[in-house]
Amino acid sequence: MLPFFKDFDKETFKRGLKHAFSVGTAQEYEVFKEYEHALAARLAAIIHKRRLTIPATMFLECMQPLNYIGSQAMVFLRPFLTFFFSPKEYDILQGILERRKGMKMIIEALENAPHQHQQEDKKKNEEKL
Repeated sequence: MLPFFKDFDKETFKRGLKHAFSVGTAQEYEVFKEYEHALAARLAAIIHKRRLTIPATMFLECMQPLNYIGSQAMVFLRPFLTFFFSPKEYDILQGILERRKGMKMIIEALENAPHQHQQEDKKKNEEKL
């Protein structure tokens, strides 16, 4: 098979095959971008506004080992759930949940949501005065 690929040597093929079915992820894949943090904060604000922070945190903690299965269920349920977020934001949220550290980031956003709302309320009160 190698004679058909002139730029492909034996060592490159061995290295590629060695990592073909690896479950480890690249370091840059685990780093979340600013817009992903903003979307998680927005989701946390929606949950906090409805006073469901504690049940949502408990649910996410329990479902953390099944994050990838949950993200794939989101793909299936996409036509029904896109009225909460735009389709682009929904895809970003689904991408966050695919990653191992995605649930932790959302849980941290839920834990920080009350503090952010308190600060926003203080700013609004100061503006009124």
